[in-house]
Amino acid sequence: MQRLICIMLWCACLLLTGPTLSGAAYFDGMEAYRLGDYKTALREFKASDDDVKSLYMLGVMFEKGHGVKIDFTEAAAWYHKAADKDSAPAQYRLGRLYERGQGVEQNLNEAIKLYKKSSRQGNQDAKLALKRIETP
Repeated sequence: MQRLICIMLWCACLLLTGPTLSGAAYFDGMEAYRLGDYKTALREFKASDDDVKSLYMLGVMFEKGHGVKIDFTEAAAWYHKAADKDSAPAQYRLGRLYERGQGVEQNLNEAIKLYKKSSRQGNQDAKLALKRIETP
């Protein structure tokens, strides 16, 4: 019985530390990113690629060419993963890529759809993009 309790406690500890480890990797990635250590940032963000903020930051790195060659297709893939997890900034940036046809086939309807999702979450850039597009 005592062994069963120990196993259950151990499993509970593993479950509780999982998100913390992912969060720590994101935090370490952001520290490295701010310092311009893009190699470390890329490694840390990829280590926590289930974290929506890490997915978003991977998209930013590929869109801007920070530590990697600019690759809009790769940026769109990372933004898409984050947007699917309801990241308003990722929805906005993915919408921009659709609007411009960078890394994805240009599709204004898809851009508007993403801008609206992001806007509903309060993203001001998305609201401005919608206003710009929808104003004749």
